[in-house]
Amino acid sequence: MFAENPPPLEPADFIFVCCQHGSEKAVKSEIADGYSGLNFAFSRPGFLTFKLTEDASLPLKFSLTSTFARTSGWSCGKVSGDDAAALVGEVLKSPAAKLCDHVHVWQRDTHVPGKKGFEPGQSILADEMASLIAASPSMADRKVAANQIAQANELVLDVVMVEPNEWWFGFHYATTTAGRWPGGVPKIDASQEVISRAYFKLDEALRWSGIKIKPGDVCAEIGSAPGGACQLLLEQEAIVIGVDPAEMETEILENPNFTHIRRRGNEVRKKDLRSVRWLMADVNAAPTYTLDIVEEMVTSSSVDVTGVVLTLKLVDMKFADQIAEFRKRVKGLGFSVVKSRQLAFNRGEICLVGVKDRFALRSSRQRVKTSKKPASKEASSAATDKESS
Repeated sequence: MFAENPPPLEPADFIFVCCQHGSEKAVKSEIADGYSGLNFAFSRPGFLTFKLTEDASLPLKFSLTSTFARTSGWSCGKVSGDDAAALVGEVLKSPAAKLCDHVHVWQRDTHVPGKKGFEPGQSILADEMASLIAASPSMADRKVAANQIAQANELVLDVVMVEPNEWWFGFHYATTTAGRWPGGVPKIDASQEVISRAYFKLDEALRWSGIKIKPGDVCAEIGSAPGGACQLLLEQEAIVIGVDPAEMETEILENPNFTHIRRRGNEVRKKDLRSVRWLMADVNAAPTYTLDIVEEMVTSSSVDVTGVVLTLKLVDMKFADQIAEFRKRVKGLGFSVVKSRQLAFNRGEICLVGVKDRFALRSSRQRVKTSKKPASKEASSAATDKESS
């Protein structure tokens, strides 16, 4: 047993990484390229561990530079068995259990998001086990929170249910936005009825990036059909321009704050985007095609956007090796803050965000709300081609 004042935590010999089911190879590649002192040790779909070499070190509050690592931390061991109470007892022996502010328990992804009914997030089983751990006397006395969002720099005890009867445990400090979420997944109700999964993707992208859409902000989405992302933006009282030759859902078209430009992204007249503050793009094409469209728009003298939120399709996993180049290209367009992440609700794609300055994050200017549509009616009816952009 530990004394009443347990010793401070120290780095372990291993780290764990959780990622999307199927992205393990991309994580290994990123680690190999960026961290010479980490050697691959163990893998299951959605979960990996790496061992530090004898001459390697990471800060106690490390944060991996990675697009595909959803969450990570120090790995302290694993326990197996069918007796939940016994598993909890073993986890509680961890030094982090004596000091933590939060306990996060989650199950690794069993499928790619959207496949076989699977959506990322907290499962009933994981929540039950988190509550069981937090109910132990030592944690209950300290009021340790179970599967709640951590505050910045708080210590989190991590329990990854690689299998229901095989738990890997460790810890991390919540030094990033995603590091505050249990399993690196924001608390989004994926059971709610929405037009499309694009609603969840954009919701997570905004939470992760720190972009705050204010009432009256003008937003444009390239590749908007059928309207999932537009639905979210309209709920946030934005003025929305949807660019797509395909049909939009009726409820979106009937919203007075929405304008539909029925063109492909490379056919849009720049003057129709002159009031746009936030530019989104989710086009079913190679990343370079999306970036070409965005570059043409944001370099126009009549367009002055504050930031971009881009969904880049990895139609071939070879594009995973070009993500650094994609970030560099967006930064070259005048966006000083550029970052990328495979969101929990992404599927075979990544999110790349660029903003012109850090002040734009979490502090978007309040704009006067208006229902006036910024794009012309002519633009809405100019193109009738139904092919998706």
